[in-house]
Amino acid sequence: MSTHKLARAGVAALAFVFVAGLAGPGCPWFKMMKYQQSRDGFSFDTDDYDAEGPKVQSMRSPVAGTVSIDGGDIPVTLMNADQFIRNPIPGAAGSAERGKELFGTFCAPCHGADGLTRGPVGVKFPFVRSLITAQARGYTDAYLYTMIRNGRGLMPRYGARVSVAERWDIVNYVRGLQAASPIAPPGAGMTSAPPAPAQ
Repeated sequence: MSTHKLARAGVAALAFVFVAGLAGPGCPWFKMMKYQQSRDGFSFDTDDYDAEGPKVQSMRSPVAGTVSIDGGDIPVTLMNADQFIRNPIPGAAGSAERGKELFGTFCAPCHGADGLTRGPVGVKFPFVRSLITAQARGYTDAYLYTMIRNGRGLMPRYGARVSVAERWDIVNYVRGLQAASPIAPPGAGMTSAPPAPAQ
């Protein structure tokens, strides 16, 4: 085949692809991987993700009587926690002791055993906040509980790892830690971004 014919065939092929792209809905394999059902298990999807109208749930409903991974507690946010939940065991015997063990496992790596962000992760990770400042003391129990459950900023959520009762135990331990410590000034102990490695 001559060069002239090859060029004409190439132009025709490009024109076909261009027109097909304008006229057709698009090939399904060009869709982004984020639309696959294995990722969007709780979403409502159809084969045509751009289609209007109702979607079909891609995951079956929970079996009756099952409990969600977060224990089925009330889905609150930091903004509305005080309206819906209260600490059911403030000062309860044994709660702070249980909270101390949980705090050592889940919180101390960043916040430090003393709450001043001097944990092994906290000294290397940016912007970990102290739990001993006046601001932290001013948070309600519901706010602290919800922060453990939902996370905030760079702090991960622990709702699936720490049960409802355990979260209150941690809150009660933090209150005892605050009561036993002098008030840290604003910004005290808050870690900054780690220095850049030497070149």
